[in-house]
Amino acid sequence: MKGRDPGIISAKQTIAKIRAKQNAGQKPVSEAIYSKNQAGAPSSTENALRQRVSKTTTAIGTQERKSAMNAIIKKLLLGEITQGDALKKLRIEVLGLKQDTFAQLVSVSRKTLSEVENDKGNYTSDVINKLFKPFGLQVGLVPISRHMFSALFVE
Repeated sequence: MKGRDPGIISAKQTIAKIRAKQNAGQKPVSEAIYSKNQAGAPSSTENALRQRVSKTTTAIGTQERKSAMNAIIKKLLLGEITQGDALKKLRIEVLGLKQDTFAQLVSVSRKTLSEVENDKGNYTSDVINKLFKPFGLQVGLVPISRHMFSALFVE
């Protein structure tokens, strides 16, 4: 795809990776997702793959996902929310995944994920990069002053 950074992983790719790990040894994820029973209803495998964070969380479309992700990233950059809050919101609102599932996806422990989301502990940039990679984010240098940071975008 033209214009896309090959290092950025889309939400669909992230979810497909999770499903592939969960279904190792079973039929391919693409078959499980699109398989229907004879009445045309989703199979039990498909329902299991679509498990959300909670019963009240609903799936969102691509446009809504992008808008939610941009809003969360903007709040993070402007210092309105912490890094942990941003990660938690991205995990729940954008991907709709439970901690243990997301932790498996990014190859960290659930405890580490929980501590980062609660702004506890002091983790290396490698761990933080692993956690934010599915959202196309990485650790970098930004101005300390919110005023200075905002001024960069006004000019």
